Amino acid sequence: MIPSITCCPPSARRTPTIAALTALTLITAACSDTSSVSAPAATAASTMESTSESTPSTDTPPAQDLVALATTSIWADVTSRALCEAPVDSVIPIGADPHSWEPSIRVTADLAAADLLIRNGLDLEEGLLGALDTVDTSRTTVVTLSGLISDADDDHSDHDESTDDDHSDHDHSDHDHSGPDPHLWLDPVLVADLVDGIASAAVAAGWPTTVIDCAATYSEELLALDAEIADAVATLDSDARILVTNHDALGRFADRYDFEVLGSVLPSLSTLAEANPADLAELATTITTTGVTAIFVDAQSSDTDAKALARRLDGVEVVTLLTGSLTSGTDGGRDYLTMMRTNTGRIVDALGN
Repeated sequence: MIPSITCCPPSARRTPTIAALTALTLITAACSDTSSVSAPAATAASTMESTSESTPSTDTPPAQDLVALATTSIWADVTSRALCEAPVDSVIPIGADPHSWEPSIRVTADLAAADLLIRNGLDLEEGLLGALDTVDTSRTTVVTLSGLISDADDDHSDHDESTDDDHSDHDHSDHDHSGPDPHLWLDPVLVADLVDGIASAAVAAGWPTTVIDCAATYSEELLALDAEIADAVATLDSDARILVTNHDALGRFADRYDFEVLGSVLPSLSTLAEANPADLAELATTITTTGVTAIFVDAQSSDTDAKALARRLDGVEVVTLLTGSLTSGTDGGRDYLTMMRTNTGRIVDALGN
């Protein structure tokens, strides 16, 4: 059973016009910082190329006539792999912070042209919520990924998923930055579960049934990634598995691989929070007491406060992780699998010294 999927009847769908398809290529020009994020590859990270192929079935519309969008570059890559390498554009440009990015007016038209829209939920896409509210769910199949997580799979069972699917009375200017962790993708086992829901929703939206097999193959790769990360983390002593972060982004990674999150420069699930001097002073004392040697920051958001804190402490380095966006080109964040390997390598290298 797959909750939080709204599908349209076949008669309501339409083949996008050339203008609509052209508009999709302009998404990344929306008013935001579209610069790509670059960071040195981790010495402990490995690489792997993986592809999937599919042949469209004869009794369903060809996938190339359908338009798929995802709100973030990470979910666009995951969705593409689940859909047999079908093209999936990201609404929020590569390198942008999903918490703070705000769309231009034409993004509403891009969303309206989609046959399938994948969104994270849990208010991750804070600046995009208003545009998401405009999507006609009788014409577009919308998947809210947080809504696919059962209470048994989520430590944050106090969350009411209805708040993610109905924003009609939601004040987008004042979000609650506490509660369930929206950084779902930092747990590859959870992602492996979610790709099945993505593929099922795509079939309901008109994609060929072959995507079910592609999603299953990709799920196997994700579970292999989980084992690979677990092996890398096993080289760390248990008392070295302590994370200090720029904001509360690594909770799901920590839960999956037995880390402790000691504290954050911004004690919030959102990067829109502000650092508090008293909290920073307390965090500095805790870091000194425990002997932590690294502060992990987000590549797509400001690291100014984290660097200022590190300068006050001896032997503490600032390490950049790819927590909210892929990167352009062929570096350590070109796809989700590579991004997770890169992050794991940087974490193990920093904490293993």
